[in-house]
Amino acid sequence: MTATRNSPMFDRDEERRWRAERRAGEARRLLEERRWLERPAVHGLHATDLRKAEWLSAMRWRRRVASACAGARLSFPQWLLLHSAQGLIDETEDAVIQAQIAARLELDQTTVSQMVRRLEDRDLVSRGGDMTGKAWRVYLTDEAMRLLENLSDPIEAVSAAIP
Repeated sequence: MTATRNSPMFDRDEERRWRAERRAGEARRLLEERRWLERPAVHGLHATDLRKAEWLSAMRWRRRVASACAGARLSFPQWLLLHSAQGLIDETEDAVIQAQIAARLELDQTTVSQMVRRLEDRDLVSRGGDMTGKAWRVYLTDEAMRLLENLSDPIEAVSAAIP
């Protein structure tokens, strides 16, 4: 009878070997991916393969940033919105309209509007109408600025750690 992972015969030593093999396989895969990304101009390389590798790397980054934001009760999209709004405010030296944030993040305005309302409920942003009355101007609160400052180093650290 062959021992399977879920059978009683699958003892601790076998489980340790199984876990070690999985870790070793993952390490080999990451090493291979790193090598591949360092020399992407290899003959026969397909643009699709390169874009897929970039996407996978971006997803790893997103998960790590989301983990860094979890302690502040922020989702990745909320952090991204706050960080982008801060960048736009720094560039313009004034509050920004939601449409500018949507354009910067390449999201539809409805999605940005819903996220801004949730952030406003948490007192992280303040909104006010613009002079035309057709758009919402977004301001970051002092609390949001402190939150972004506190998250800056941890997010930079995880960003630097992604291959």
